[in-house]
Amino acid sequence: MEPSARFRSGDVVQRSGIYRVHHYAHRAPHTVIILAGTVLPRCKRCGERVQFVPIVAGEPIEQDADLVIAKRAAS
Repeated sequence: MEPSARFRSGDVVQRSGIYRVHHYAHRAPHTVIILAGTVLPRCKRCGERVQFVPIVAGEPIEQDADLVIAKRAAS
């Protein structure tokens, strides 16, 4: 992932991964996991000024061709 890229609310995430969220003047940056296809949200406090910066690309474990996900038995 290109860490120089910045995304804003309303953008659609193309690559799943860990993103650093930068708010405008009310909260320190923090990280979130965002899945591909997610429309980035607005912030309740800083609205559309929030920005998302990719840190590490990753895919949901269910999409890995080499891993077998066991199904849990119903209780």
